[in-house]
Amino acid sequence: MDRLSVYIHIPFCIKKCAYCDFLSAAPKGSEMQTYKNALIYQIRSLAKLANEYDVYTVFIGGGTPSIYPSEDISDILFELENSFEKVRRGSYKPVEITIECNPGTLDYNKLKNYRLAGINRLSMGLQSADNDELKLLGRIHTYESWEKEVDHALRAGFTNINTDLISGLYNQSLDKFATSLEKVERHGMKHISVYSLIIEEGTPFYEKYSVDRLSDEEYEKWEEEDRRIYDYTREILAANGYRQYEISNYAKPGYECLHNLVYWNRGDYIGIGIGAASMIHNIRFSTISSLLDYISLNEKACDRYFEKIFNDVSRLSPNEQMNESIMLGFRKNDGIDLESFDTKFRTSFLEKYKEQVCKWREEGMLKVEGGRVYLTEKGQSISNMIIVDFMD
Repeated sequence: MDRLSVYIHIPFCIKKCAYCDFLSAAPKGSEMQTYKNALIYQIRSLAKLANEYDVYTVFIGGGTPSIYPSEDISDILFELENSFEKVRRGSYKPVEITIECNPGTLDYNKLKNYRLAGINRLSMGLQSADNDELKLLGRIHTYESWEKEVDHALRAGFTNINTDLISGLYNQSLDKFATSLEKVERHGMKHISVYSLIIEEGTPFYEKYSVDRLSDEEYEKWEEEDRRIYDYTREILAANGYRQYEISNYAKPGYECLHNLVYWNRGDYIGIGIGAASMIHNIRFSTISSLLDYISLNEKACDRYFEKIFNDVSRLSPNEQMNESIMLGFRKNDGIDLESFDTKFRTSFLEKYKEQVCKWREEGMLKVEGGRVYLTEKGQSISNMIIVDFMD
């Protein structure tokens, strides 16, 4: 059977962060319970799909999934397992089940119950070990509360824990970021994600730090410091046994995020919950983003359910598939497997992109060796520019 990864979106959080443009908000009234019931209904609607796939990975993201009582998360996972035939027979289990969680929404018992429910990986959002920076970001927790929850997670039996950090805050110095990174690494995290801050329109940060509100000199200084942070992160984590396997992600050997690798390798995945994206057999679609409409559709067995619950359905053309393979492939340190690419698209990568490969290889930005084409460290620093050059 083919493998399928499942993403479950929880759109609720206690407080929306100042930089966040994700589909999330604080819950109102009974929304959390009715949304949980809607998730379960959507999972049950996947019965036909469930008979064709093994669930490979599960990722519960948000929002803040850990805002829910652990019993509700267990109910959702039980329904998922009960809906997929091979899991139901007890002959197969997902390799990796991740839940995103934030300090301030956890305790030891909740984490222990996660383990009992089959969750074997945590992604704990820290963002910074500096409490002033956390306040600026609009986070609800402190560094000390993160430390406490990490200790609870380890005592509950979790060995696979990721922590997120944000770099590139306005006026953030390399020294300040280095302190955060050192504190996280010292706690034995098996996986560290470091995301460069993107100022998204419609967020409070956009009102303060959008490009048109800064001088050219201020913006260039900001970019230069973020580049120094990126180079430092790669150097220090490599020295401490972490492998950078994607532009923003570092892992100890064997602890790469399998779910994210499915996205980057263009595997099949289904998104459950509002706004969740899916791709199956190169058909891309997403669940409707209106919370009220989603709950309403799942509270009643309505006609033409699938036509109403999903939107933006499109079949990717061969050229779109090729462009996406290049874009995602160059984000990975291993780059693009040439034999796989040539077989899938019935063309020679090195012939089709001969001009681009020669140009960027001569400039030291790209390498071709071991049957793969990938960006060098120097090339990764301008990855967007290189990727655009390969787009048809």
